[in-house]
Amino acid sequence: MIYTSLVNVKSCYNFLNSTIKPQDYIDFLKLNNLKVGFYSDKNTMYGAAEFEKLANLNNIKPVIGVSLDFQFGSIIFYAKNNEGYKMVSYVSSFVSNKDSFNEEEVKSEIFRQNLENVIVIYVPNLIAEETIFNQIANLTKNNFYIGITKQNFDKYNKLDNAIFADSIHYLLEEEYLEYKVLISIKDARLINEIDDLEKAFYLNVEQIKMYIDIDKHIKNMEMLVSQVEDEVINNNQIHFLKYPNSKEVPSDNYIESVCYEKLEFEKLNNEEYKTRLNYELEVIKKMGFSDYFLIVGDMVQFAKSKGILVGPGRGSAAGSLVSYLLGITALDPIQWGLLFERFLNIDRVTLPDIDIDFQDNRRDEILEYLFDKYGKNHFATITTFQTIGIKNALRDCGRVFDIAIEEVNQMTKFVSDKNVLDLDKAIKDSKTLQKYKEKYPQIFEVASKIIGLPRQTGTHAAGVVFCDVDLWDVVPTKIGISGILQTQYSMNYLENIGLIKTDILGLRNLSIIDEVIKYIKISRKSSISLDDISLKDPKTFELLRSGETSGIFQLESTGMTDVLIKMNTNSVEDIAVTSSLFRPGPQENIPEYIKRKNSKAKKYAIDENLKDILDSTYGIIVYQEQVMEVLKKIANFSLGKADIVRRAMGKKDAKLMDQFKIEFIENAQKNNYTQSKAEELWHYIERFAEYGFNKSHAIAYSLISYWMAYLKTHYMPEFYCSLLNGVLRNEARTSKYLSELKKYGFKINGPSIKNPNSIYYFSNNMVNIPLNVVKGIGPEFLKTIKQIYKEDKQAFESILGTISKLMGKSLSESRYTALVSVGAFDCFGYSRKVLLEYKEEVLNLANIYDKVHYDKIELDLPTEKDKPEDLARYEKEYLGFYVSAHPLSILRQKIVGNENLYHISNLTQPDQVVDIFVSIENITTKTDKNGGKMCFLTVGDETGEIDVTIFSSVYEKLKIDLSIAQNIIIKIKTQLFNNKLNALLVEFKKVIS
Repeated sequence: MIYTSLVNVKSCYNFLNSTIKPQDYIDFLKLNNLKVGFYSDKNTMYGAAEFEKLANLNNIKPVIGVSLDFQFGSIIFYAKNNEGYKMVSYVSSFVSNKDSFNEEEVKSEIFRQNLENVIVIYVPNLIAEETIFNQIANLTKNNFYIGITKQNFDKYNKLDNAIFADSIHYLLEEEYLEYKVLISIKDARLINEIDDLEKAFYLNVEQIKMYIDIDKHIKNMEMLVSQVEDEVINNNQIHFLKYPNSKEVPSDNYIESVCYEKLEFEKLNNEEYKTRLNYELEVIKKMGFSDYFLIVGDMVQFAKSKGILVGPGRGSAAGSLVSYLLGITALDPIQWGLLFERFLNIDRVTLPDIDIDFQDNRRDEILEYLFDKYGKNHFATITTFQTIGIKNALRDCGRVFDIAIEEVNQMTKFVSDKNVLDLDKAIKDSKTLQKYKEKYPQIFEVASKIIGLPRQTGTHAAGVVFCDVDLWDVVPTKIGISGILQTQYSMNYLENIGLIKTDILGLRNLSIIDEVIKYIKISRKSSISLDDISLKDPKTFELLRSGETSGIFQLESTGMTDVLIKMNTNSVEDIAVTSSLFRPGPQENIPEYIKRKNSKAKKYAIDENLKDILDSTYGIIVYQEQVMEVLKKIANFSLGKADIVRRAMGKKDAKLMDQFKIEFIENAQKNNYTQSKAEELWHYIERFAEYGFNKSHAIAYSLISYWMAYLKTHYMPEFYCSLLNGVLRNEARTSKYLSELKKYGFKINGPSIKNPNSIYYFSNNMVNIPLNVVKGIGPEFLKTIKQIYKEDKQAFESILGTISKLMGKSLSESRYTALVSVGAFDCFGYSRKVLLEYKEEVLNLANIYDKVHYDKIELDLPTEKDKPEDLARYEKEYLGFYVSAHPLSILRQKIVGNENLYHISNLTQPDQVVDIFVSIENITTKTDKNGGKMCFLTVGDETGEIDVTIFSSVYEKLKIDLSIAQNIIIKIKTQLFNNKLNALLVEFKKVIS
């Protein structure tokens, strides 16, 4: 076996300092018939688990370690076994959990470790001291090697334990430019400024021979590798954290007692529930899952005790009675017909995780609780890696090659959203990019090579792990947000080493629900509980059937709304079916489902024995649980086995499916089915199983949708206030929600100096717009206004008194203009136009207001009424949306026959042919495949906006030039495209000015 210089390879997880991806490294080793691969990045081990897994899959022996740089040189530690891996992982964690690298502290920590299970390669530099050399040698005994480099070879290459150890950052000589570009990006320099970057070593045996006796190098490499086990990271243990229960009894006993107490409390202590509970507990105990359930249950109970809203369930865990009894989920699985085996069963190879939704504005409190309860070393968030995308690659390469920013912007502009993952396709689809590639071939060549390289770490949006031992015994860690540790490995490699991920998700819709309930308590002096809301409220379903689904979780899209209407929705189950079918694939079943649901005919059962399973969904398999039940009914498969079959069908695992098909048909025949009928049923199941949805998840999430629909129905202004507070900087969404409120008959009160709030709120039968939406006001000035209002409300009794107070607190002319324009001073009875025209006089009088007697100061301004079009113009400029009146509303009144013009909000279904009065907001044109020019408009009115396509045949006949902000009447035909309602231009009617 021949070994070349693989001992100090740096992977691409040394961000912007290596071109070597783990898979590329493995491919290189295989190509060169090398049976061993070394992995030792600087300080971190981000890619170690990935590399070990790839190496084992490709019959290559991985040698896993970490390297550290000191003033006296580098030290590389390689794990001989799992104990050695723990030490290596600890060293990496010790360094990565600090804000900075303190050389003396790190050296002291290393020298007190037991190095018996690691191999140490010391790579001295030219200023290395003999004492350091001896210290390391004495600690490591027979596991010690000297690393030879092109700098130190004269001094050390004669030593018996010498190994070539120059660091390698790219595999092939031709990748030098790519590496140089990465260094330029990292250092923020131009490539022609990188003249101090020596051509580093790449993998080449001939080079090694120049610096070390190759036979000695190979001999020592063989000796080193012989001490290393094939797999060091995984010790094949599950690292469930133990739950510290108050009774100090085994967790299996504790979970059982808690569940039975709750069963008694809920008065569900009948045979059906007891049988289900005993079965679930038996499986949970056998799989060692008791502690996991208890930890998650405790976390949820903490949240509820602090008034943090928790979702009713997420994923398949909602099918567990134990989850329900522990308060983890809010769905009784027996009542809703949910299956435990969809979540957990003995036949399942991988362990599932329990995902929990919390209101997003309080998720951090959950993390802090877990951090405090289980300790810094037993709880961690999960690392993600942000990679270089196509646009960033082009920007970075353009910058380091000193290309004009305008040209770089043009390049990235023509990478469409559908091509952000494929540079070749982006170039193929854009003539502009093709021209730039011809002009700058080197940029595109290098960019194509660096796309996909990791650039920096991030934090998984939801995932956390618990561990029964110190985390670094299992996974190297780094410091994360708020001092919480973070796994260095991404989520894909955690389960294999015994760590179960739990998703702690922040859901904005739960925050909205929580806010609405709080607003109701303030505005109506009444309290409501989600537990007390009837799930059969007629008015709520009436709202859903009317298509008024704006702001409602899952149900906002035009396509979903259309299905809700056509389905004649009248239950939470109908909502669940809608969300389950409205996905690519199962969508093809929607027309037939609606037809069957709204028909009195019941001739849809494929088999009478399946009626109890499929009647509720009219003979159409909608849910994965139905697939499992059908397999059990026809072929006597256990539900656990049925779940395995379902998975095989969903993943199109042909080998497994063929195996199960034979067994299914044989068992079906034993149950008195003919072979042809059995095969028909198999294909029927197979067709639906690929797209079947998780019923546990569908019902749980539909409950959130229903809650929101109920709140919108019965507490509409509070509901909209919460929506508006969630889109404070989104002018389009704000305009949409305000328009809907007006349509429902609610009065909107514009920003007022006497309402120095930062949120929308409902009082006195009006929705009040806060001051912080005014452009140019800023949070500090708003804080000042609040403080003045709190200390002296009398200061806001007159306009001069108000302005006088504010002038000493950063009221500039521009802020005065903004406040006047949005109507913040309307409460004093002056028109906005007059206050703007007499701005100088007003400010001068206010400036002397507190220096003379108040009664000697009079503000004598003309009496004038603002024109609606002026108010609209002011508000659009300083708010970004209209409060008093939309310009089109003003013009609409002047149009003869305006009652025949549809509002955009009334366009809810495809194939509506109507006239609309709109303003053009955006125009784009393109050449179609026949060489004709097409046009795409975005148009809007007081109630919303819609995209309108003008085909070339129509566009070429138009006798008018279209322009942005033009007000037009057009006839359109609505259509659904990509689940979004848009329109085709049928006829251009006229321009309104």
